[in-house]
Amino acid sequence: MFGDRPAAPADRLRAGADLLPQAGRLLDVGCGDGSLAALLSGKAKLVLGVDGTWGFCRQARTRGVLAQCADLDGRLPYRDEAFDAIACLDVLEHVVDPRHLLREIGRLLRPRGVLVLTTPNIRFYPFLARLLLRGKFPRTSGDPLGYDGGHLHYFTFADVRQLLREAGFGSVEEFGLYRWTSLSAWGRMKEAIKALLGDRLKREFFSGAVVVRASRSAA
Repeated sequence: MFGDRPAAPADRLRAGADLLPQAGRLLDVGCGDGSLAALLSGKAKLVLGVDGTWGFCRQARTRGVLAQCADLDGRLPYRDEAFDAIACLDVLEHVVDPRHLLREIGRLLRPRGVLVLTTPNIRFYPFLARLLLRGKFPRTSGDPLGYDGGHLHYFTFADVRQLLREAGFGSVEEFGLYRWTSLSAWGRMKEAIKALLGDRLKREFFSGAVVVRASRSAA
């Protein structure tokens, strides 16, 4: 009954690409192998990336991303207000200090520049059910490397909202990311519950990822 899984990494990547605006200079923080660039459909004139793993940076460069390797818990190697838009997809949960990373992203964005961010939603109902009914902390990553794929932190929509405001972001839009529901009895029941909850609570409990688009406050 509670076997639902959050949307796959590819779905989160697609959602991030769709939410990014047209931009002159775009930075992909935690760019991995550069897969996001292939989904942007010419949205950005110049796509740069930064990642903590040399192998990923090399792969990203083969996809046309101007990638640098740097410590995401340190100062990112770009000047202030260098970017019109920044993507940070499934990265926040991996860094030691999420507040520092978001402040760095705020430093790099021009006023009213846009950040699109995704991270697993620990309030997703199967995660809660595993904790409450089985007494086990939910696994939020499908990555086999490290404990829970190297996830160090766990977030709800409210957590991310607060962190973004502390980092100087003004407007914050929230989006849900849902998997297809089967036509089984449980599937139909789940859709009925979603309808009763309304958009906000549906995101809180049925979206496997926190998905936000935020604008840096004007100077």
